[in-house]
Amino acid sequence: MESGDARVDVDTGGATLVCSVRGEGPLVICAHGFPDCARSFRHQVPALVAAGYRVVSPWLRGYAPSTPARDGRYDLGAIGGDLVALARHFSPGAPARLVGHDWGALAAYAATALAPGAFSHVATVAVPHPKAAGARFLRPAQLRRSWYIGLFQLRGLAERKLAADDHAFIDRLWRDWSPGFHAPPEELAAVKDAIRGRERDVLAYYRAILAGVTSRAARVVLEPTRVRALYVHGIDDGCVGVELCDDVQSAYRDGVTIHRLPGGHFVHQESVEQFNDILVEFLRQPVSTR
Repeated sequence: MESGDARVDVDTGGATLVCSVRGEGPLVICAHGFPDCARSFRHQVPALVAAGYRVVSPWLRGYAPSTPARDGRYDLGAIGGDLVALARHFSPGAPARLVGHDWGALAAYAATALAPGAFSHVATVAVPHPKAAGARFLRPAQLRRSWYIGLFQLRGLAERKLAADDHAFIDRLWRDWSPGFHAPPEELAAVKDAIRGRERDVLAYYRAILAGVTSRAARVVLEPTRVRALYVHGIDDGCVGVELCDDVQSAYRDGVTIHRLPGGHFVHQESVEQFNDILVEFLRQPVSTR
């Protein structure tokens, strides 16, 4: 947690999320992905605060210092529900703005489907809307990129692989997914601290995908997004190919603005100034009254 940030713990029902909070004004929630932590948006928080927003950055359920899921759920309905709970806790009288990267993006799609009235804007990064791009994840090139998901289904072995050699697997994923980016060692250390001892919990996100593909909890992300939307993808993303974000407009009832920026999977940490300018401009846009 950065100096000057307040810590607020929020019981969402299924878990207690530790949140880093900074600034005053309308609420912006920034949700991280894997392998990552709430510090993922450290470059965005100052820009958002300067623009007049109150920024809440949670550690998602299962990531320390938040608690593991008390209900055992790591499906999209549960993690999306956590974001809805945060919006209602921090901004009960007005819709929140939501930013999500990787799993945070999937959680954002779920949250805005579960409670569209709780959010005025949603910006997602690095994982395109499954309603439009879902079938493209089965293309050969993307299946090769997603090899790790198969590994993560191997209970016990995957946990040991993730934890081995001071979580060297995390270093590998960051190199492969953002090949032109050298993540600061202290940031990778923070990511590992959030995952150390919680390997089973963070891998449960991936296991819940295959376990619940037909459930209501999973199908929420297949519903069209009904709030003002922005999508950003890194041109050199080694985790999710940039071609998967082509023609995703059909997943958004009121349209979406799409940007492809220099960088890889962690593009918001790579093209920082350009990303921040796009994000702040988007969040300032008035909500449609149609």
